[in-house]
Amino acid sequence: MQPVCGRIPDRIPELDGLRGAAILMVVVYHYFENSWVTVPGTWAAGIQAAIGLGWTGVDLFFVLSGFLIGGILLDARLTKNYFEVFYKRRFFRIIPLYFAALVVFPALYVAIQHAGRANDFAWLAGGRQQVPWLCYLTFTQNFWMANTEKFGSMMLAITWSLAIEEQFYITLPFIIRLLTGTQVTKVVRFGIYLAPLIRLGLGFLFHHNWIALFVLMPCRMDALLLGVLAAIMMRDERQKRWIQSKHVGILACALALGMAAFTILTPTPDNPVMQSFGYTLVALFYTSVLVYAVTRTDSVLSRLLRLKWLGWLGGLAYGVYLIHQTVNGLLFGLVWKREPFIEGGFSLLTTLAAIVLTLMVAQLSWRYFEAPLIKTFRSEYRVSAG
Repeated sequence: MQPVCGRIPDRIPELDGLRGAAILMVVVYHYFENSWVTVPGTWAAGIQAAIGLGWTGVDLFFVLSGFLIGGILLDARLTKNYFEVFYKRRFFRIIPLYFAALVVFPALYVAIQHAGRANDFAWLAGGRQQVPWLCYLTFTQNFWMANTEKFGSMMLAITWSLAIEEQFYITLPFIIRLLTGTQVTKVVRFGIYLAPLIRLGLGFLFHHNWIALFVLMPCRMDALLLGVLAAIMMRDERQKRWIQSKHVGILACALALGMAAFTILTPTPDNPVMQSFGYTLVALFYTSVLVYAVTRTDSVLSRLLRLKWLGWLGGLAYGVYLIHQTVNGLLFGLVWKREPFIEGGFSLLTTLAAIVLTLMVAQLSWRYFEAPLIKTFRSEYRVSAG
């Protein structure tokens, strides 16, 4: 089998929609599930329970990232400037906004301290134990988090997932470049099988440390590798025909029932069932949704994912992901002098205002900062390719 026989179009609108759905899940989870003070049995409690798996939006990001980046590497594996183009692409897309956050967020907190309002924003600071700055600079903050069982400052706690992705993409380009197509497929499948075994082993040895199983790359590589496997299958005509058969739809429906069961029984990321094989099943569900959507463009799912507002949100996803917790914390600190939680109509309005402000800042960042840098990279690549 040669898994690189076909190319995938550069722009697939359904993937933008999936990215929009992923960031919507994450924001709704952080803004409402984590922070809403509800009374059991009320409609609000029902909504809160229904969004209990919102945190798995990060797993959807992992699957999407594996599919897109893995596909780019597969298509470019024989080019002379393979490594140069890949790592420049990653740099221009990830590093500038990330480093801007590393500068701006601490500067904001220093300004808050000078204003004498540090107590109002204590939630953003994250307590006494803070992630060393070198860890953020080297994308190793997830190791610190696993070791201390803390996330550090809430301004940058969300960056554990960026650390996982960057660590993953140190090795994947070499695997795809140096191995044959069949060997790449075998390695990818082995990694998918290995991840839950690693989680089981670490869970047995360090049963109290759920954060390690949540933030370490070997524990979460199954989601990324399932995305890569989907990219491989989409480039093999025989496997693509299998994807286009009814089997994937049946699999997606069965896994959707599993997701419903997880929502009711084991919705939290620290649940032993979720940490053993649950993460893998969640990622498999999102992978089945992804390949179903991109191979059945006339389906209801694909039409929903092509909605303009969802694609627009997907385009802003990275910026929204980086700033949404900070914006919410700053707004609640300014207005309520406390951490974000919803306990009435006015605090709900504050949360909604945080959503609007987050989208506005992310839009400005995309238009005037991120997009020009990406355009610069593409222009440079076209010149060098020519």
